[in-house]
Amino acid sequence: MEKIKEKAKELLGQIGIEAELEMNQSAGSETSQLLISTPEARLLIGHNGQNLHSLEYLLKKILQKELGTVPSFFLDVNGYRAHILEELKEEARGVAKKVRLYRKEIYLRPMTSFERRTVHMVLAEYPDITTESSGEEPRRVVIIKPYP
Repeated sequence: MEKIKEKAKELLGQIGIEAELEMNQSAGSETSQLLISTPEARLLIGHNGQNLHSLEYLLKKILQKELGTVPSFFLDVNGYRAHILEELKEEARGVAKKVRLYRKEIYLRPMTSFERRTVHMVLAEYPDITTESSGEEPRRVVIIKPYP
């Protein structure tokens, strides 16, 4: 985990970003979080989080090249991703209610693998709802369906 933090600090330094970094791992979770605090958050996040996704992708490619494997982690800048994930969970729960009501499947917007996994995990708690991913990256979506 220190390698992730070290490489992220190096990458941010190369693009001239001053930041504080902290690694977190929630109890019972396989995925770590690299929390980045910086006054230059807008630059790192970009429009709809595109820069953040790109930075995470680059960091994972660098780690894969150096380590041969990449531990499961995601980046968050000034709480942006945590906020977005909470909104995504609420959206998934709202769509699940509609699926229950109308008994019809609903397609969500294209998402990153981490976002899709979050939706699958949130809705796994609903015994009358099932989810599946469909499509090809980067247009891969989650389909929420009534359980037969």
